[in-house]
Order: sequence, then structure tokens, then C-alpha cells
Amino acid sequence: MELIQYPPGGADMAARIAELENTAWPADGGAAFPTEPDTYVTSFVLMDGGVAVSHAAVRKTLLRHRGERYAAYGLSEVVTRPGCRGKGYAGRVVREAARFILSCRPDISVFTCAEDKAAFYARFGWKAAPGVCLTGGTPEKPLRSAGLGLVTMLMLVSPKSQAHSGDFKNAELVLPLGEG
Repeated sequence: MELIQYPPGGADMAARIAELENTAWPADGGAAFPTEPDTYVTSFVLMDGGVAVSHAAVRKTLLRHRGERYAAYGLSEVVTRPGCRGKGYAGRVVREAARFILSCRPDISVFTCAEDKAAFYARFGWKAAPGVCLTGGTPEKPLRSAGLGLVTMLMLVSPKSQAHSGDFKNAELVLPLGEG
């Protein structure tokens, strides 16, 4: 198994990542990778020969919240190929993504996940943020985590975000992430 960071890798690697994502989200089949390139930063991909086995993307945006501006990074599109789950592969790509995010020195790291995955992400530094609703998408088509049954995972990284930690309790965080 080889862990790579994309890009580089070109269109061929993008196609391999898209094919892996299609195993989890077939309704998105055929979508170009990366979706919403304005927020996409990088991916960590575990390869077995020429096959993408596990993937985690990193996205970034600017969060405006309660009069402050925060550089926000987060995980996206974390997926492991069926038949390869339960072997620690997702942990490898998420660990590398977490290291990368911290090296970028954001103010916060935030994303959503299914409730049964919260403990997994907590092993890498994020904490479940009860009462926090993450709203992404676009103003015309917002996606609210509260309505999707998802847990918001949060890591306050910078001294500024830590000093304003109270502002992140029972809050709605609106991230301009693009449609979908």
C-alpha cells in the first residue's frame, strides 16, 4: 500500500478517486473530481497497485461568524472501498489529512459526519460539537447538518478561535462550500 497526496497525479488519479467515491455515493457517479474546485485543497489516497482503496479530501473556506473571520479547513469525501474496511486504511488517510490541516495553521477545522463515526474522528483531534449546526452549500440550496442527522466535528486550532470558544457553542456555522 502506498499513501500519496493528490495532486500531483493528473487526470488518471482524479478518475481513480472518482471511481472510489462512486462506491459510496453512486448518485454522484460521473461527477468530475474534485467537485467544487474553489474549496478543494488536496487529497490523501491509499493506493493498492493502481486501485484507490481509501481517500480523504481537505477543503478550505472563510468562515464569518459573530463578527470574526476564521480560516476554516475540514475533511470531506472520506471513503474506503467496500471489502477493505476495518483494516485501518481510513485512519491512515485521516491521520495524514489532520497533519496537513494543522500544518496550514487554520483557525478552525470543521466538518460533519454520521453519529457513529464521531468517535473515530475524535481519535485525530476533532470533538463532537453538540448543538452546532453546520450549514454549507449555497444560499439558494443550503445543506444544514441538523436536517441531515449529522454530527458537527470541530477543532479550535488558533489562539483566536480558542479565545472565542464560547461563540461556537449552540451556533449555526455557515460555510460557503458550493452546491452539493
